[in-house]
Amino acid sequence: MGWSGSHSTSNYLYLLTNVLLELKKKVDFKLLVMGDDSFDIDGLEIEAIKWSEEKEIAQLQRMDIGLYPLPLNEEWVLGKSGLKAIQYCALGIPTIATDVGCNDRVILNNETGYLVKTEEEWLQKLLLLIKDNSLRKKIGLAAREHISKNYSINANKDTYLKILNEVARN
Repeated sequence: MGWSGSHSTSNYLYLLTNVLLELKKKVDFKLLVMGDDSFDIDGLEIEAIKWSEEKEIAQLQRMDIGLYPLPLNEEWVLGKSGLKAIQYCALGIPTIATDVGCNDRVILNNETGYLVKTEEEWLQKLLLLIKDNSLRKKIGLAAREHISKNYSINANKDTYLKILNEVARN
């Protein structure tokens, strides 16, 4: 499983420390962290790497499950765009995200990924996806299709063209 972000947002991944340590007691896993090469949680096998434009997609494609934890009580996250979830889902990576902000528009709960609020829900959904390869594939394909239909350039080209035409007229 994995997470992509930066040093400034890796504190959100630390929100899952207890969940990941409990998960490690139940199943063996490796956590890929892209963007904060100093990320570490004692007791977990973590591969923390620097972000690089050239390797970003290849590194993301190594993930079987995408993680998008956010705090529920921080006003800043309400302005986030859900880009991490869009990115994971566009690559067919089944995603678990905190049910906050716009994530419920990007992820259709129980269909294209999972939206969770509690540590218990995080653990439950992680175990579910880790143990069921066919479910990961099914959700990943549904996620990719949803993103393509709603967030791709082709899906939004008419909106972009309308705005550009209006700007050009003024």
